[in-house]
Amino acid sequence: MFRMTTRSGLIAALVISLTAPIASIAMVQNRSISGGGRLQQESQVARGAARAPIVGDTGFRRESYAPTDLTGERRTRGNAIAGKLSEHSLTQGWLSRTHPIPSSLTTQSLGTGGGDILEVEPNDPVAQLVSLPVNVFGQLSFDGDIDFFAFPAFAGQPVTIEAFAARLSGSVLIPDIALFDENGNLLAEDVGDDVSDPLIRYTSPRDQVLIAGIVDLFDEGGSKFNYILNVVRGVDVDEIESNDTAPQVLSALPATVFGAINVKPDIDSYAFNGTAGQTLIVDVDAEALGSKLDSRISLKDPATGTELFFNDQYDGDDSRLNITLPFTGQYVVTIGSFEQTTRGFYRLNLSLVPGDGAPVVTGVTKVSKKFLGVTGTGFTARSTVEVNGIQRPTSMTDANTLNARIKIKSGDVVTVSNLPEDRRSNPVVFQ
Repeated sequence: MFRMTTRSGLIAALVISLTAPIASIAMVQNRSISGGGRLQQESQVARGAARAPIVGDTGFRRESYAPTDLTGERRTRGNAIAGKLSEHSLTQGWLSRTHPIPSSLTTQSLGTGGGDILEVEPNDPVAQLVSLPVNVFGQLSFDGDIDFFAFPAFAGQPVTIEAFAARLSGSVLIPDIALFDENGNLLAEDVGDDVSDPLIRYTSPRDQVLIAGIVDLFDEGGSKFNYILNVVRGVDVDEIESNDTAPQVLSALPATVFGAINVKPDIDSYAFNGTAGQTLIVDVDAEALGSKLDSRISLKDPATGTELFFNDQYDGDDSRLNITLPFTGQYVVTIGSFEQTTRGFYRLNLSLVPGDGAPVVTGVTKVSKKFLGVTGTGFTARSTVEVNGIQRPTSMTDANTLNARIKIKSGDVVTVSNLPEDRRSNPVVFQ
């Protein structure tokens, strides 16, 4: 786990001067795209790509291969790859694609995760800020188009950048991806081919901003040059059955668990240690990668069995939640099928980030039979009280007090979410 003071320092100043006098790959876009409510996320993805675009189940494992029955266009482009790769080098490839140096970064919320989003043009002279974990649904829409995405990296934490194109139904893109530091120094590059997609793994030696780029190997573009760019923190972990009643222990976060709900009643459980005040982000990729699983996730206190929060749908049918941890100790995250009606593979990413910027609940009081009073800090005019994960009609009495219309009973769990990012507070069990 990371140290709170170090990470908080990075977030408090994601206004970072980038002044080295060298050619760099991107300016950073003065725009924050993290978070957003479920309706916003669904509409974003609906405009950009089908919700199940992956060929078969080849989106499950990293570095997986597409079927060999390629489309005519992809096969034709593939036949030219060998010659292109023989002349391709870092000098002739990415380092020849120079762009103006970025001048600064605006503050970027890290507490919600980006989920499924669309690329936002222009992002070639200007890198689009993203919050991890994220799936960017994008397109290289014209010859020479390049897309860049900037995100904070933490010292010692692995980052994985994975492109989906060969595995994407109808795409003819041969992706060339690269990773840069904020000064434009090339850190890593990988190139796909006609049947496989590129993958970069990188562990940052320090807290810094990294920039990922994607371009077609032949510098071509058009309506069939679609991709998904998946960027996550942490190591990869395989599910180990049985983990339904006795949870599988994750030694450290962040991590991406590769698992499956093989039978509809199956529940997979994962235990980890967290520190009070940290924000936990739990993100499922299933439907987005072609799985038939309609997921449901929950966070539990294993000592009491209390469900502290749950989510069914956030990015389409894929689940995602963020919450501020209320105590230091062990927690359990479970994943299963909503109402036990579906099954399929999933990727489950769990990460811990500083709790800076999250609302804090300090007290919950029953004001009347139908009204609940919530006191705390960090509330806004768009703060919403949630009871057992369901948002309730809320009004703001003052900066530290919210009133919610709800009949509440002992054992119900109260949280506060700051819209539109859905940045969530610590949970409080009503007594």
